[in-house]
Amino acid sequence: MNNYSSMVFLLVLSTSTLAGAPLGGEQIKQLASGNTVSLHSLAKGADFKNYYAADGTAASFEESNGKKNKGAWRVTDSGEWCVHWRGATERCGQIIDNGDGTYNRMEDGNLRSVWKMIHPGNTIPE
Repeated sequence: MNNYSSMVFLLVLSTSTLAGAPLGGEQIKQLASGNTVSLHSLAKGADFKNYYAADGTAASFEESNGKKNKGAWRVTDSGEWCVHWRGATERCGQIIDNGDGTYNRMEDGNLRSVWKMIHPGNTIPE
């Protein structure tokens, strides 16, 4: 293996070890707090924009039908992401960094949603 191939192999190897790593509580807060997450919910089979305010409140916008919902979010002491939407029970799980700018939200080892993009501020339509 020549030097260039070795460097590429090591770069791919080091990047792949970062992918799939669960975020810690502070990382989750920095990622979500005050931002809008464009996501695809596997459970609902729909795309959403969810705004997570720094005060722990949340707003959701379902892109296919314009339905809005209010809720709350928090991060537990153990680093789990929890969200509670009006009319539903709180759900908690891990946020996994995919290493490509997207994140998987897992609950009990199952993929619940994919965070496709993080937008600064609240980008939910009025």
